[in-house]
Amino acid sequence: MRRLILAASIAAATLTSAADAQETCEQRRDNRTVGTVAGAGIGAVLGGAIGGNALGAVLGAVGGGVAGNQIAKGPQDCVHAYGYYDGRNQWHANNIRAEDATGFYDRNGNWVAGAPAGYYDNRGNYVAGRVDPNNAGYRDEHGHWVPAGSSAYYEPDGSRVDGVLPGYWDNGRWVQGRAVGSYDADGRWMSGRPGGYRDSNGNWVASPQPGYYDRDGRWHRGQAVGYYDATGNWIATGGYGAASTGNATGYANSYYGDAKPGDYRARIARTNVRIDRAVADGSMTDSQASRARRDLNMISRQAATYPHYRDGTLAPRGQTLTNARLDEINRQIRDTRQESRNY
Repeated sequence: MRRLILAASIAAATLTSAADAQETCEQRRDNRTVGTVAGAGIGAVLGGAIGGNALGAVLGAVGGGVAGNQIAKGPQDCVHAYGYYDGRNQWHANNIRAEDATGFYDRNGNWVAGAPAGYYDNRGNYVAGRVDPNNAGYRDEHGHWVPAGSSAYYEPDGSRVDGVLPGYWDNGRWVQGRAVGSYDADGRWMSGRPGGYRDSNGNWVASPQPGYYDRDGRWHRGQAVGYYDATGNWIATGGYGAASTGNATGYANSYYGDAKPGDYRARIARTNVRIDRAVADGSMTDSQASRARRDLNMISRQAATYPHYRDGTLAPRGQTLTNARLDEINRQIRDTRQESRNY
């Protein structure tokens, strides 16, 4: 009996590992074979343990092989995949014909029907885009599908392509196709100068843009975070920027108030006002307020070392880093005040 329990434990652990360790498109496809072989071997052990003879081992191997194959195989395979996202949210294009593609694998190895039409947020959650799937991406010169929301991706041969857009606006005309570059504050396309940077882990991070073009090709100056679909329609992805309809709506994050995201001095001043009000109404103690102000002073000193525009606002990378830190302080202030009210 102990022998049977041990065999069953090994079987469960091995099959679970075979089914879950599917991090890439190729691994998911090839895992069907691995699952069959592993299942057959485990089935032979179980069959021999149960039957105590060679016939039991053979029957167990056959049954285990079938079970292993069913457990390990996914609902689709790479023959029908546009591509897949790896664990770092990076897109890997697949080398298949357009008419054969029916879905893709998300970062967890789950099959998703249809072309990838969305993006991963900063928490790693997939956000489906409210766009026409036909406009959700483009095919590069080799026919590989690239989601419009992916600013960097991998070709089937493993080569990485950074800072790529599905096209660009040129004098009111949308030019579709793979493009490397970014816009300056006046909406002029600067070819060959990607709008982003690599973080400490080597991942490509798209920088906030100094403006965006609406669907009519009109330039709207002001900080914007998002991407263009394959037809040049701006899709905002959160925090601040323009609405996906192409009409400016101001800054959605209440922490910004009337300040532009690049104007860190105005944001720090506004945050100090929030701290003063919290101390006045008793929802923050003096020591909590002092810690928050020390953090603000540290952020201010650090931000002063980043590149600035002529109007004193921060350049894209400094904006991203500074605003993330200011957002965190404002969340801490909000949570502290809420906890005080709950007591």
